[in-house]
Amino acid sequence: MSSPRRRGGRGLACAFAVLALLAVLVAAGGGVVLYARAQLDAPASTHAHVVSVQVRSGETLDQLADDLAGKGVIRSSFWFKWFARYKGLADHLQVGQFKLDSGMGASAVVARLEAAPDVATVSVRFQEGWTAKQMARVVAASGVGVTADQYLAEVQSGNFSEPFLAGRPAGASLEGFLFPDTYQFPKGTSAHQIVQKQLDDFAHRVDGVLQSPPHGFTIYQVVVVASIIEREAQFANDRPLVASAIYNRLAAGMNLQSDATVEYGLGLTNREPSADELKQDTPYNTYLHGGLTPTPISNPSLASLQAAVSPARTNYLFWVADGCGHNHYATTAAQHEQQNQQYLNSPCSSPTPS
Repeated sequence: MSSPRRRGGRGLACAFAVLALLAVLVAAGGGVVLYARAQLDAPASTHAHVVSVQVRSGETLDQLADDLAGKGVIRSSFWFKWFARYKGLADHLQVGQFKLDSGMGASAVVARLEAAPDVATVSVRFQEGWTAKQMARVVAASGVGVTADQYLAEVQSGNFSEPFLAGRPAGASLEGFLFPDTYQFPKGTSAHQIVQKQLDDFAHRVDGVLQSPPHGFTIYQVVVVASIIEREAQFANDRPLVASAIYNRLAAGMNLQSDATVEYGLGLTNREPSADELKQDTPYNTYLHGGLTPTPISNPSLASLQAAVSPARTNYLFWVADGCGHNHYATTAAQHEQQNQQYLNSPCSSPTPS
């Protein structure tokens, strides 16, 4: 049996241990505070460099903090995100272009981002499958300060040197390579800069997809195929099937007979061609001319480009869309005629894909 004295000695030792642990924790906590404060200081006390930071529509605080850290405006994206959320910046990020520098501490950076941007930006959305002319109208209406004619002049004859443009026929425009996306452009951006941004996006998002085109086809021809797929397939599951039918028809020496190509040749954007218009001779009328169209007929999505590179393996030679936009496929002319009678101009009862 232990004596009271021995129990008292052990209790005293435990008390000293607890006090020592508390001292360590307090010291550690103070160290964390000092470290955090240091991480919120300016990265450079002297020789600060000025950078322009673009805050885009829909951008998150996490994305912005990573951008600021990458440009040397802040020391730590982790601690800046914590501080900025504490200050409430995450609730009202302003879209625009801001001038910041590495001589600012976190408080100064937050205060600058809460104020009005140095340059206002406009959001421009280019829809998948649009033509350059459709894009030009949106640019002109956006308020960025570029007319439709200025945009189209760059598309037709601007000086661009991206490697993926090397296979364009002489005189061909940039149709097909103007990547459709939502962009943030500062007011005063030039037509050349807008087109360059679209080409940069194409290079970033698409160029790797085109490294292995189907045998016998150039990269430019694959973009042409993708542009037709974009206009002939409204749903994702139809894209590789339409691609398959296009390649099968080309291999069989059959005309593509695509209404979408006729529409492009006639400049139609909001309606299908009439029976008489299907007979009008343009270089893009694939009822009258064999092979692919001379140029792309739209600016396709990444999904359509992927389908053009990796088509489904089928024997399909025909397709027709029903009233909901779903395609139905056939391997013989007789099957196709039956599907025309069944689905062409039919009412839509189920618009979503099954």
